[in-house]
Amino acid sequence: MKNRDSSFLGNKKVAVLMGGWSAEREISLRSGNAVLKSLKEMQINAKAIDLVSPEGSKLQLEDFDIAFIALHGRGGEDGFIQELLTDKEILFTGSKTEACKLAMNKVETKKVWREFSLPTPDFVEITKAGKSDMKITPFLSGSDDITALDKSFVVKPANEGSSYGISIVKPGEGSLEEAIIEAVKYDETVLAEAFVDGIEITVTILGDRVLPPVAIEAKGAFYDYEAKYLSNETKYSLANLDPDNLITLKNFCWHAFKSLGCEGWGRVDLIKDNNNNFQLIEINTVPGLTETSLVPKSAALEGISFNELILEILHLACAKS
Repeated sequence: MKNRDSSFLGNKKVAVLMGGWSAEREISLRSGNAVLKSLKEMQINAKAIDLVSPEGSKLQLEDFDIAFIALHGRGGEDGFIQELLTDKEILFTGSKTEACKLAMNKVETKKVWREFSLPTPDFVEITKAGKSDMKITPFLSGSDDITALDKSFVVKPANEGSSYGISIVKPGEGSLEEAIIEAVKYDETVLAEAFVDGIEITVTILGDRVLPPVAIEAKGAFYDYEAKYLSNETKYSLANLDPDNLITLKNFCWHAFKSLGCEGWGRVDLIKDNNNNFQLIEINTVPGLTETSLVPKSAALEGISFNELILEILHLACAKS
């Protein structure tokens, strides 16, 4: 990546959109403030806009030329803010409206990956979860029913981030009913996905580049909210892969990202199972940019500083115009 300065911005005013009304509001504020601090350090004309409601957002999108979207979850990653900005002809970072809508929904994302023969764990879609007319639709490669309680699986809301509402059900540990009750707090569509035992890996996409994969070692059962944002015991490292596996991983992640129509920047999460196979889990179109976030860690492994990362994301947004 060439060393950039901020000249490509010209006299453009940058607004950092943060906060929002999703369960991820506090994380979004941390990301947004980190971005704003970076922009100020680079003497870029930037201001923060804390969005607190869908209605208020429509009134606050004025008097700036480009939006750095640091909104996580609903409102920021589901196409809502992207559609508003597009209608106002304001440039913005990250993927466009339809790609965000698709990537935000974990079930629809996995359906696309299945169509493209990309590896992702077997799953069932549970709609109207917890209601009398609840419907379960299987997407299984074999004959096993992963909703049987003698199997291990992950239950999560279809539209949420930061590991909110996620439960792992194993034989003798938890139940599908309890897991659905937790997940439905965040979304009435629930994903029950075959549990894959292995190493959690995340891969950052930055423009046309796939950055070094980061392996995650959490102390608990999985990389949950506490492990992400509160624990000092979570370990991060460059994923230990041989050259062939690294090429395979990067190809999977690139195609997983592009198959949804994503662009600009984002993060692909996956697991390398105990047989050294990769299983795609989800896409983040507005990943975190806090002091513990994964994208800055991946960029650092590539020799990209936080300020350089923020500038490149802005450059990619301007390149769309």
